[in-house]
Amino acid sequence: MKFVANVLNGCHLADVLPGPEDDVDGVLAAIAYGGNSTNEKDDFIGNCLKYRFRLDLWMRYDHTVPVAIPLLKRLLRHERDNIFCKFIPDCLHSKVIWWKGYGAYIGSANLTDRAWFTNIEAGVFLSEEDLQSNGMDVELDGFFDELRNLKVAIPLSTKLIEEMEKIEAKRGKAWALGKELRKTPVWGGLVFYEKRKAFDRRREAFKTEWHATLTHLAQIGERLAQHRPCWIAEDIPLGWQIDQFLHAYYYNHVGEGNSKPYEDYFRRNYSNPRAAVDAAMRWWQDTPAAPSKEDEMLYSNAPFIHHHLSPENILHLSEAELAGVCIRTHATRDHVIKMKLETLGKPGVRNMNREERILLYANWLLRQRNEKGWSVLEVLNFILYGGKEDDTWQRLYIAARDKQYRLPHYGLNTMAELVGWVRPEVAPPRNGRTSKALRALGYDVKVY
Repeated sequence: MKFVANVLNGCHLADVLPGPEDDVDGVLAAIAYGGNSTNEKDDFIGNCLKYRFRLDLWMRYDHTVPVAIPLLKRLLRHERDNIFCKFIPDCLHSKVIWWKGYGAYIGSANLTDRAWFTNIEAGVFLSEEDLQSNGMDVELDGFFDELRNLKVAIPLSTKLIEEMEKIEAKRGKAWALGKELRKTPVWGGLVFYEKRKAFDRRREAFKTEWHATLTHLAQIGERLAQHRPCWIAEDIPLGWQIDQFLHAYYYNHVGEGNSKPYEDYFRRNYSNPRAAVDAAMRWWQDTPAAPSKEDEMLYSNAPFIHHHLSPENILHLSEAELAGVCIRTHATRDHVIKMKLETLGKPGVRNMNREERILLYANWLLRQRNEKGWSVLEVLNFILYGGKEDDTWQRLYIAARDKQYRLPHYGLNTMAELVGWVRPEVAPPRNGRTSKALRALGYDVKVY
């Protein structure tokens, strides 16, 4: 955690911008006011463009023109570069930026040079490890989901910019002048807010997205059954094959090396995902051997997970067996490398490889309990075997998002992936990489 107070403590918001080595799964921001930038190449938006992060930004709309016209034009110009902006009338006053997978800033700074460099501001930067340790990642996810669902939000457009230009021309520096030109009624904001209703709303949104994505995966599976490469046996569950097809596509066809600009591919394939899938399947069928160790997952890792998380074994896993499950779970492997070693009981150690971390993580995870007093094994048992197959999505959501059920550093991507390895007849494995691959193919799914 860092306290960001600009000149007062020497830590500026610009100092916490992610670099090329940082893993960012997209950027969500709600910043009320914005001004012109004197350094567009290296400012917040420039950083998103440089490293090809998708940015979803919410800003304020009112008759005072709270976002400078040049910034409006810049945002619209870069929509083709996956910079998307909407405006909430009158009541938005937040200053929050979440670089998913990297960390979040919550404070007082608007999107202006003064706020980022010279003003006396106050805020905190929380690493992704900080967010996950305290459940703040869940709170932020809920916050941005609520913004997405606000029907009053106005997409940025040429017409909106023209309206703001007319208002600015008339009002000059006077506060009220030009108010009669605005076309959107003044919004009084959320008068009444009930937390449980918001939770239920987000749960229903998750249900809709989950089933829509399952439909996409099922359609891919139908065609994949006719494009099985020679090195995959007929008895390998189709759900596993779907996941590993997407794995191979993502690591061999999306970008080069560590650069995975899946949002660029999404825009390219959005109008015709079928054609993108067909091309990928033709490549997949002709592969003479696993292109990215998919055979290791299908013949060794997945059977290991399937066996150890079976109804007979799941509640009796030893620490070593849990570590074996963790090291074979893509989402867990990705997450544990980002955790602070202090959390894992090694505050004086600076570097440790993934395999060493997994052993510490399994020991740490087995000792964690949620508010119901459940261990991770009981949480997984609840998800996998705690009710009807058709309600698996709901148990997943509860385990990941309900304060009583969730565990620190054990998120939705890990649990949804394990559902697929253990019960592929219910759903294929789904983690962040699955969702990114689907987006790269042109499917409008959410990356959790």
